Amino acid sequence: MNARIRNNRFRLLGRSTLAALTLTGVLTVGACSPSGVLTFLSGCKNTTVATGDTATGSPAGASIASGEWAVLVGQGMGQIKALWPGYVAWCGTYRPGFQCTWWACMRQRALGHDVGQYWGNGSQWGESARRAGWVEGATVGGIMVFAPGSAGSSRVYGHVAVVEQIDGDTVHISEGGTGWGRVHTRTFSASNPPLGTTYWHPADAVETVPGASEAGTDTALDAPESSDATTAAWTCETGAGTISASYSGDGMRATPDEAKALARGMIASGWRQWDTAEQWEALEWLWEHESGWRWNADNPTSDAYGIPQALPGRKMASAGDDWEHNAATQIRWGLGYIQSRYGSPAAAKSFWLTHHWY
Repeated sequence: MNARIRNNRFRLLGRSTLAALTLTGVLTVGACSPSGVLTFLSGCKNTTVATGDTATGSPAGASIASGEWAVLVGQGMGQIKALWPGYVAWCGTYRPGFQCTWWACMRQRALGHDVGQYWGNGSQWGESARRAGWVEGATVGGIMVFAPGSAGSSRVYGHVAVVEQIDGDTVHISEGGTGWGRVHTRTFSASNPPLGTTYWHPADAVETVPGASEAGTDTALDAPESSDATTAAWTCETGAGTISASYSGDGMRATPDEAKALARGMIASGWRQWDTAEQWEALEWLWEHESGWRWNADNPTSDAYGIPQALPGRKMASAGDDWEHNAATQIRWGLGYIQSRYGSPAAAKSFWLTHHWY
């Protein structure tokens, strides 16, 4: 084991203030239409697709976006951060930019719901929600999850949105996306959603039955911030076949398999340029050789410590005070180190193969 690693370095606003925000988005929206939707929702991946509005006008029977949530439509990332500063750090793992996952995290935390920092790409939020105790069904305050390619979503990352209002069978969602760069809204059917989409909500919420009116319902705008543990769930494709790993916890004293699940989630959320089979295999190989993915791996001949074998181990304090026992903290530090020094796990592995350290 070599470890010559060098140093690298809501509060909610009052309801009156919220209502005063400038509304720039379209509030009368139609169901998903082939002629009115972007080629894919860009919120779950980086993209150069031009910003566009997918609203095409309300079809017969569609309702008008109403209630206090509607004032959020059209707000940009800076405005949302200013509105809910207490959640910025928690949801910062869903980056870069106005990702669909970042918006879903910020909005769900504002609603007082337990959403983890590493729920994965948009398409993975259904499974992550299920593992966190959520149940399937449409209800105000829940989420709508899009499988990759469904309803125009990214063919790689899928999409996730927040259920804001239900009028009969009409579901209004709010959603983020780097292609929009602001809060967007559309409507779908509660009883007959597009193929590949599902609705999820916390187990203690009451599912809305089509036919019941929930117009303007927004029941938890003043809910306090939650500080519950991280929840992650990942199913990952690699060149060597399908690797499935699931984990629910905050990273403290995680097993090697749990640590790998955390790493997959962090890459999917914050280092998406590495979200490929090649890069994952390189990272898995690298840290298997360095530490066996053990949080307490301690090099007997040096002060190197932890999963990434930081030298000395206390360097990882820059990522969190719990660096000695928390795999998530160690992984966060290690990914940052690889990015700053080598640019990618594959490059770090290549260096290791030549020098037997990285």
